[in-house]
Amino acid sequence: MAKSIDPAGYGITKDKTGFVKSYESFFAPLVGKCISLLELGIEEGASLCYWRDYFENATIVGLDCSPVHVDDPLGMIHVYQGYQQDVDLLDRIVQEQAPDGFDVIIDDCSHIGRFARVSFWHLFQNHLKPGGLYAIEDWTTGYLRCWPDGRHYSRKPRLEHHRNERVYGLTSRLGRMASRLSIRSTIPSHTYGMVGFAKELLDGCFLGERAIPRSGGGRYFDYGITEIHINRNLVFVLKSREKDVNLIDATLTKDGNLTSSALRSIAEKG
Repeated sequence: MAKSIDPAGYGITKDKTGFVKSYESFFAPLVGKCISLLELGIEEGASLCYWRDYFENATIVGLDCSPVHVDDPLGMIHVYQGYQQDVDLLDRIVQEQAPDGFDVIIDDCSHIGRFARVSFWHLFQNHLKPGGLYAIEDWTTGYLRCWPDGRHYSRKPRLEHHRNERVYGLTSRLGRMASRLSIRSTIPSHTYGMVGFAKELLDGCFLGERAIPRSGGGRYFDYGITEIHINRNLVFVLKSREKDVNLIDATLTKDGNLTSSALRSIAEKG
């Protein structure tokens, strides 16, 4: 059921109000249901009050590194102080507020790639319900030169019709090699920050089931991502509805990357 509430009266920042319309199509099936929602990064908690009134029957949970007090006479809102990359704290929040998992998780927190990656993989795999939605706001901070892990995007001049391809011909082995080299030189890619994280999620969705070579054949392993929707400020990640999906071991380094042991554990599991 579609529902629309004007966020203007909640004290939500102008940038945040622009996100509301993007959420509505995803949230429509959840209106009126008893759901659990977790938001990482809540500033003064205005958005939590909005979500409380939007869903009516929901448990609303917020996390911020600063102390936040939200006036909620209905007792639907629960606020925690801490960091999004603190997986022990995330586990405690789930245990206390949503032992069956969250239906919706929104990351409007640090907008730092390595921290967002830690909280995403931990929550998505362990504490987001099958069929749940994980939204990541302001991922395009990764394109800002002034952002801690951002990089300015600069496109190199295109080679006119990839002149190496014309010289060697696309059908020849040398031509195919020239094509790959010219593409690499004209489409630089972010591999770090929020942009790199967003592309990592695209890889997870595209790969779907990934074959892990083993004797006698391959073992298939699922990231659990069924759909990704991206606009200029938001990434929506939908989790598979399959309850027995084989998700990756989310052991992470301090930089928020999967460890080599995490991939080895995939092949070792049955």
